[in-house]
Amino acid sequence: MPVLRTNASSDDSSSLSSSPSTSSSPLSRSPSIPYDITRPRLHKRKRSFVVCGVTLIPTVAFDTFWRFAAERHAVDERRRAGYPRPWTEDTILQKYHFCNTFRVLDKLSQYIITEVIEKGSQEPFEVAFRVVLFNLFTKIETWEMLQEQVGPLKWETYSRSQYSAVLREAKNCGTTLYTGAFQKPAPKFDVSKEGYINHLILLEVLMDNKIHEICQHAWHMADVFEWLISFPSMGEFATYQLMLNLSYSKLLNFHRNDFVIPGPGASSGLGKMFGRSLHTGNVLVRGFEVEVIRWLAENQTYYFERLGLTPPRLGPKELLMDVADIEHTLCELDKYARLAHSNLKGRRSEIRRGFEPKSQLPAEAVLPAAWRHKARIIPRVREDKRIIVEKRYTVSRIKTHRVDAQGNKEYFVLWSGYPESDATWEPELTLNDDAPGAIVDYWANYATQ
Repeated sequence: MPVLRTNASSDDSSSLSSSPSTSSSPLSRSPSIPYDITRPRLHKRKRSFVVCGVTLIPTVAFDTFWRFAAERHAVDERRRAGYPRPWTEDTILQKYHFCNTFRVLDKLSQYIITEVIEKGSQEPFEVAFRVVLFNLFTKIETWEMLQEQVGPLKWETYSRSQYSAVLREAKNCGTTLYTGAFQKPAPKFDVSKEGYINHLILLEVLMDNKIHEICQHAWHMADVFEWLISFPSMGEFATYQLMLNLSYSKLLNFHRNDFVIPGPGASSGLGKMFGRSLHTGNVLVRGFEVEVIRWLAENQTYYFERLGLTPPRLGPKELLMDVADIEHTLCELDKYARLAHSNLKGRRSEIRRGFEPKSQLPAEAVLPAAWRHKARIIPRVREDKRIIVEKRYTVSRIKTHRVDAQGNKEYFVLWSGYPESDATWEPELTLNDDAPGAIVDYWANYATQ
């Protein structure tokens, strides 16, 4: 049995206090501010408002967030309506690539819904297998290559050697297997293997631990997050992105505003919106950035209409931005502000990817069929908002042993999925209880050395 261890100032100083504008658009709504949300008020000529008892002082990027969100969605609508380029008078949006205001409208999300989730067997374990497999690489070309050379892609017929052979040949030919949008660190189940093989092993581990049942039976999304992030190489951003992709399927049926984790880009975007006051909030309040994202989602109608903007809406039900969309757009704001507000410093100062649309968008985007599930109607936000990360460790092998000053034997344990730098000395008593086979194997090999 393997052992498990858990171890600056702002301009436009009066605009926030002005009354919301009324739009003549049929999509417009009357501003609705929940009773427990503080309306903006002035502080010594600087506009500010309070979230979780912390006074936030917005920078110029605060208004830019709402303008960007509205205009980026308008670009998508104009493209789908068949209007000619450039679709916007914003020169930054004309020149550079930005993700959609609604994450579900992005090319990858649309592909996951139509080609990964809704094609193929709808058995929960097969849907989970396909979503996790796609998420390992997050690259359409890699998925289609596997589909063509191995397909149909099914857990029932999965073979690591077959999949890895296809990936190895492609890599040897110079093909990029992974997305370039963000890093995909591989676990270290076998340090002698390539990253893609270790990712396939991670897929097998998640499937063997019945990821589909965990998703279906969880009462809170936070519970699923804590379970997923416990596995090797699963960081906060990678785990949250996988959960969002799973939420497009029937496996993860939760309200759209139940859960959010700010990624590095979103955190940087919030920093540009609120400057030092955000840092103060992070020091004083656990999970403060999550609370700010929720505050932005709850108050979006007011702040769009205050600027004379029609709030972006999605689909026939005219859905507003949810917390995932707010997080998504904050990341894009971080990029946009590099040029629009270069005085707001961040980790990067340039935008690398230009905007070169290669095809006409369909007139209507596809929304997940799973979004109609009745379990998504009522929010289920976990009362305990703390996220507890307990990484799971299973013994890979024992490398050596020693005897301490009291005569107790200890073993130097290498953990499956982790580099040797994470190896630890473990008491013999613990390993005898949890992984006696590892000790037997160690001494059998030791005797032959």
